Amino acid sequence: MFLRPVLRAAPLARVNAARALSSSAPRRGDHHDSHSSSSEADTTESFFSAGWVATFGLVAAGYAAYLYLPSTQVGSGSSALSNDALEAKAKDESAPWLTRVLSKELAGEDAVWTKRNDKHLELACEAADTKLIIQDAERPKVHRLTYPSAFEQASPHSIAVGSQCDLSDLVVKSESS
Repeated sequence: MFLRPVLRAAPLARVNAARALSSSAPRRGDHHDSHSSSSEADTTESFFSAGWVATFGLVAAGYAAYLYLPSTQVGSGSSALSNDALEAKAKDESAPWLTRVLSKELAGEDAVWTKRNDKHLELACEAADTKLIIQDAERPKVHRLTYPSAFEQASPHSIAVGSQCDLSDLVVKSESS
């Protein structure tokens, strides 16, 4: 018998809760009409913030590492830099097998590569000149008459000598021809 009053009050509580939720205005932050700046919203921007200090430190450390850390050996670069380097690699027994084979194949072809490079340079210059000529080319100017039938309007009678050009062989071109 205790549950009957509780069950009767439950729907009423739900209606009151729904009414309270629908009628309450949502609050989004503390808004006030004063638009003056407050001290907690002011920030100073400078190059001494944590991100800039870390960036400057990394740049300085990278530059110092570039200057003071040991570099690779001078001769350890590409062996195709010169013909002498190729011949030296071909004779070096401590070099890998594939390096020695390729060096033997490519050694002594200095004149061939120079000839090929010169030919390539000549063709590249020619292509650049052709491209410039083509880019500077323009279609001839076409002077269109508003009324091309104006040539055929005048009467052939009573024309003074020398007052007109001889237009007997004139062909008026239209858009379709």
